[in-house]
Amino acid sequence: MFEIFDTFLFDGDGVLYKENSPLPGAIAFLKLLEDRKKQIFILTNNSTKTREEFQEKLKNLGISLPLNHILTSAHLTAEYVKEQNPNSSVYVIGEQGLKQELLSVGLNVLNTWEENNDEDIFDVNFDEIDYVVTGMDRSFNYTKIARATHILVNYKDVQFIATNGDFTFPTVKGLIPGGGAMIAILEALSGRKVEEIVGKPASLMYEKAVEIAKSKKEASIMFGDRIETDIYGANEAGITSCLVLSGVTTMDDLGKLDDEEGPDIIINNLEDAIEDFN
Repeated sequence: MFEIFDTFLFDGDGVLYKENSPLPGAIAFLKLLEDRKKQIFILTNNSTKTREEFQEKLKNLGISLPLNHILTSAHLTAEYVKEQNPNSSVYVIGEQGLKQELLSVGLNVLNTWEENNDEDIFDVNFDEIDYVVTGMDRSFNYTKIARATHILVNYKDVQFIATNGDFTFPTVKGLIPGGGAMIAILEALSGRKVEEIVGKPASLMYEKAVEIAKSKKEASIMFGDRIETDIYGANEAGITSCLVLSGVTTMDDLGKLDDEEGPDIIINNLEDAIEDFN
């Protein structure tokens, strides 16, 4: 049944791989798509790496894709901020991949170093900041929380945006906190709500992929493991959605959904996609 589509969109973590291990059927299915001259895109909310780092990771897993077929929440957030204000200064809750993407489009990142709890919290020029940008941060600490909260409480003109709202992140040993956890902490402490989430389920990533592919939404399909981002976003964008049960969502989770919230197709993993291709 998948043969009818010409553009294939994949989430990364939980669909194609977990950390550095490919998931069942992933490499073989992508090879099949390449052989059938299908267009392949990675759409990931993972903001911890640059696109170039993702490209290298995929290459090490046996997946070769051109850079413009790798769409990340970090890169799209950088483009979004630049479009709003190309001279912006940004305070970042996130890892070096996000900071590098912001720097790569010419934005000024106030905290390029890795902050630690020995620093003076107020030893930053808060007056220069236009945006607080959040993403997953595995070095999230008191200094970062205090600085971001201070900015959001005391500088009302500073915009609060996020790469993604995923509360959890899948690893081979289980789920760990994702970018949404950072948002929740800052919202609770500052009393402010994040103003824009650039990654999935927002439509930007899906529309960008279809545009690059020079395809149509009805000829595209999204494979994802999260109902609230991958599947909901595809449904809202008018793209066929396929839930892959190799990541965070289980069959028990599906029982809690209304029919219109669910995926168009459900498979256990990408081995099933190979069997159901024709």
